[in-house]
Amino acid sequence: MSVQDADAKIVRLEPRPNLPHGALRDASRPLELWAGLECSHVTIDGAIRDQLHETGHLIRDDDLDRIADLGIRTIRYPLLWAHAEGGGPTLADHGRRLARLEALGITPIAGFLHHGAGPDGLLPTDPGFAERLADFAETVVRRFPSLRHFTPINEPVTTARIACLYGQWEPHARDTPTFLRHVAGYATATAEVMRRIRDLRPAAMLIQTEDVGRVFATEALAEQAAYENERRFLGFDLLCGRVGQGHPFWTELVDAGVAVDTLAALAAAPCPPDIMGIDQYLTSDRFLDHRLERYPHEPVGGNGRQAYVDVAAVRVPELQPQVGLLARLREVKARYGLPIAVTEVHNGCTREEQLRWLMEAWQAATAARQDGIDVRAITVWSLFGTYDWNSMLRERRGFYESGAFDVRHDPPHPTVIAKAAASLARHGRFDHPLLARAGWWRDCASDPVALLRVEGPIKVLDPVLACCARRRIDTLAPGGGATRPEVPEWGALTLSVEGEVCRFSFHSTGATDALQIDADIDADMIAATDAVLDLAVDGLTGHFTLTELGPHCQYRLLPVDLSQADEIGPRRKERYARGGG
Repeated sequence: MSVQDADAKIVRLEPRPNLPHGALRDASRPLELWAGLECSHVTIDGAIRDQLHETGHLIRDDDLDRIADLGIRTIRYPLLWAHAEGGGPTLADHGRRLARLEALGITPIAGFLHHGAGPDGLLPTDPGFAERLADFAETVVRRFPSLRHFTPINEPVTTARIACLYGQWEPHARDTPTFLRHVAGYATATAEVMRRIRDLRPAAMLIQTEDVGRVFATEALAEQAAYENERRFLGFDLLCGRVGQGHPFWTELVDAGVAVDTLAALAAAPCPPDIMGIDQYLTSDRFLDHRLERYPHEPVGGNGRQAYVDVAAVRVPELQPQVGLLARLREVKARYGLPIAVTEVHNGCTREEQLRWLMEAWQAATAARQDGIDVRAITVWSLFGTYDWNSMLRERRGFYESGAFDVRHDPPHPTVIAKAAASLARHGRFDHPLLARAGWWRDCASDPVALLRVEGPIKVLDPVLACCARRRIDTLAPGGGATRPEVPEWGALTLSVEGEVCRFSFHSTGATDALQIDADIDADMIAATDAVLDLAVDGLTGHFTLTELGPHCQYRLLPVDLSQADEIGPRRKERYARGGG
């Protein structure tokens, strides 16, 4: 029975015929591109942060068609427990979307808990947590018989770290025993969910996700790094039945109050992932340094015995060969020997750096497969972006990081990540002039690789050139020397001042249509240039005005001509007329 047959209210749609068997169940398939939506549902000081609501996905019925247009055939899709039993989207709402996914030929990996807690703030240490989550999972599986792939709980160790060691999310604890009880509770719940699902659907697959970034350290902190490097695998070890009396965390778990019977049950009936989901970010790998004087602007932490800073390992040049996705894939392969998918790839940065990170992940997965590692896919994450993850969701400032689509425009504007995703999904390759330079975390070359020709009045030209230099975008400007024919030009940016307006006009090399962006002459020209460069990299065309400018690529676009409002979206037409965003 299909999802559509399971709910008579669903409009029946014809599925796409003859879809190939995906890499979820076929290791012989080429590397695939999957996708996912940022769907964290987190309680902080009693208030909920709901990323599906904040990014607008819950009110855009056509988002799934946008995803299908990219050629995506597997998606991590949220059916959040806290929504269904807490006043959010109901199972009927989910049914309509699952039916649309089925009609579009997209296989969902259903997620039930994405950070945070269950309904009414239910935590993994609360009585009945595992049983209630399993009850919900069973209800979902009975209602939607075509579901076969599940991530019951996303990143359990990472969630427990943030909530119980760092105190960022509820229960706002800062102690190891609470952390360990949460990790054990998540593992018990995941095993119970999968047992209940497999009673109904024996072939159901567990795709278990986690950030397993490695910790490096100075020699003085080697013991702390070794401890954290074992800790990052604790969730996987529990599910794989590896936590017996000889495990490094056995004593700590028992001392923290985790029942011996609980650990024995997990060891006696392992629930290993069918696919290990590795979430890798640019800052996943860490470096601990006790030399505090080198980091005057970094917060100082410690373990009760030693004080140290915890910084991104990618910023430590001598660690370069050991950091990054390929090294982590090799570690996971060596430790577990199970199939792997890279289940989150996202970089909150400028568009060209986002693109470079995505392509590096694709190349790392390709290299891993050539080394004999069973990597099934990488996942372009945060399709519709995220809000306020630069503060771990704690500050409500509306700080937006775009994904494959930018939801600050209505309808969401496809970014260069969408173009790359479409090409990778269909052809396994993508190119862009700015990919000739590696990401900032790898780059040591100084020679130009792709030139942007920039012209305009000196009073606005200087900050524009400064912005380009900061972003490592090579420019050819008046007085900047002779043209270098061996270095290709990828576009031309012309600035002009008309009254109180500075106009940016961008033409991509070989393109016929142009991008025109207007900004107030008194605006922050570096912030304006950041916005223009992002949109130029995207390949956007048309005539727009910048509003709500802020540092780090924060802005909104308004169409200059209100007659274009039908293209921008009827829901915002009235707001445009009022001058809103």
